[in-house]
Amino acid sequence: MGVLGLGENALFLLSFINMTLTEKIIDVSNVISWSYLYEVLFFQIHLCTESENGLVTLVTNHPLLLAVISALGDTSLGNVKFAIDTLVALCGDQMGLNAVFSNQCTTAMQNVMAKSDSARFNVYELIVKVSLLGDMALGMVSNSGLLDSLTAEVTTGDILTQLNALELLTPLALSRGGMNLLLEAGVISKLQYLLSLAETDPMAALLMPGLIKFFGNMAFSRPHKMVEEFSFVILMVLRVASGKLDLGDTTLQTVAIETVAHICSTPEGKLALGKFKVEMDEVLDVLGSMMRTAPTDQRVRVMEALTQLFYLQVDNRTEELLQMLELWWAGVGGVNLEKITAVAQQPFPDIHCAALSLLNALASMPWGQRLIFSEPGLIEYILNRSTETEKQGKECKWNIVGTLLHSQTSAFTYPEGFVVKLTKYFNEGPFYVETVVEVALEGEQ
Repeated sequence: MGVLGLGENALFLLSFINMTLTEKIIDVSNVISWSYLYEVLFFQIHLCTESENGLVTLVTNHPLLLAVISALGDTSLGNVKFAIDTLVALCGDQMGLNAVFSNQCTTAMQNVMAKSDSARFNVYELIVKVSLLGDMALGMVSNSGLLDSLTAEVTTGDILTQLNALELLTPLALSRGGMNLLLEAGVISKLQYLLSLAETDPMAALLMPGLIKFFGNMAFSRPHKMVEEFSFVILMVLRVASGKLDLGDTTLQTVAIETVAHICSTPEGKLALGKFKVEMDEVLDVLGSMMRTAPTDQRVRVMEALTQLFYLQVDNRTEELLQMLELWWAGVGGVNLEKITAVAQQPFPDIHCAALSLLNALASMPWGQRLIFSEPGLIEYILNRSTETEKQGKECKWNIVGTLLHSQTSAFTYPEGFVVKLTKYFNEGPFYVETVVEVALEGEQ
């Protein structure tokens, strides 16, 4: 079927399948087959967005475009995905953007939103993805009024609706244009106010997981702006992470800890949170305590958080950061390399690899390298391939060796002869197995 001929045929098939399914003019046992045909048809429509002729066909055939928009309210998640992907692809072209957000199509989207909660949030997902295409697309979405509906959901309605709206707004807040729009609309101020109510309002406290993740992503994207303009938010996240602020939900502390780690996964984030010395010291002390006493699954998450806190790429190593991270490590209450090594030697893959990943993070810094080489038996354990039977463990050890070997300070930090051993291990690859040759002698049974 040619691209130009697809529009009429697709529209006809869509109409026929819709009538067939909704008016039940066929046996119910055949509905699955028709639904499958519906999905195949949407897949073909989506393929049209990959060619200029196909884009023109979709944009100029308004009934077909309206049918794609109508699919945002479909009960099939597959059809919804194809509809969203198709419309987002169309909006990557100026002509398609104008068509999708014409008055007729905007009204069609509003009609879809009225069908159900899930349909409404399908439209919200679409407009957020389109908004991320650029300033032009963001302006078009804003002018349609649909974005105002989404931002209103954050402060109205039930808790689940608010949490879903927060999750959708997060990627928008990570873009410069989206952040400016949310600031101008007063959305950020409203969210900050909701956060301030958490200690006294039980309903506001239920929003804390979503609020922590939202502001955590903002801090990850613009750490210095958060410190300068929203220090109250950072302080609250750190208090929840350290357990100083208990809102009655045991999962909140884990969410806050992972948020702190996410912020600290960049050098700018590390420096930003380093300004909150007292609060960070409290968080580090709690991480050390949890590392020693928490259940296994929680210890894994703590070590993953510590890995993000301490990993530093070569290009980002400054004297200020290295000194600060060395002080942070000293503040991880009651945890040293002896305990990390003991955890790494446990036979359970999740906790074993989490410990090795933490060692790899420490190996990226000169002071961490000194600790590794001064810990009795640790470097020998790292170079011992026989301890690893699983693919992930072998790769983790090889990563540690690579980090140690490619450090700019290796020649000054490591004991004599170890650079040769590290080079040999690294060059042999993560899955090298030493061959054992046996010679049979005449007369042996």
